[in-house]
Amino acid sequence: MEKAKKILKAIFWIILIFMAVYSTIIIFQKIVYKNKIPNFFGYKNFIVLTGSMKPTLNVGDIVFVKETTDIKEQDIISFKINNTIVTHRIVEIKKEDDKTLYVTKGDANSGNDTELVSIEDVEGKYSFKILWIGNVILFLQKPVVLIILFLILLVVLVIESKKPKRKPKHLKGK
Repeated sequence: MEKAKKILKAIFWIILIFMAVYSTIIIFQKIVYKNKIPNFFGYKNFIVLTGSMKPTLNVGDIVFVKETTDIKEQDIISFKINNTIVTHRIVEIKKEDDKTLYVTKGDANSGNDTELVSIEDVEGKYSFKILWIGNVILFLQKPVVLIILFLILLVVLVIESKKPKRKPKHLKGK
């Protein structure tokens, strides 16, 4: 039982350290590069908010995209359109005035997107997803939830500070 506790504690600390490093890098990039979406070692992530890419991507999935110029038909890309990030599949590539433009479509949509996407608007090409974790992140971002979590943390810290300190095993009985 003691070994399991140590393993769980180690896993907890590894996750906590990873999240701290990740958050620090993202916050730094948001401050330094105000108009760019932050990335973590070249990967950007977005939470899927609509069902337009079902069944490939579902609401609440987190998609990870990597910046690249190697984009072809049938690739899934995330792109900026009207200050919104959209993740759809490329169904056609057009050349107009020496410029490459992408025709995109959500897998669940009946028709193509109305606006063409230029390479400048592409945030990255789909690499992988993590199922449903986006729902948890969206839930945790709600102000009421943050306040409740803060209060729970505060209560736990107060309770822990009131507990009597235990002597280490090698000093017991002295």
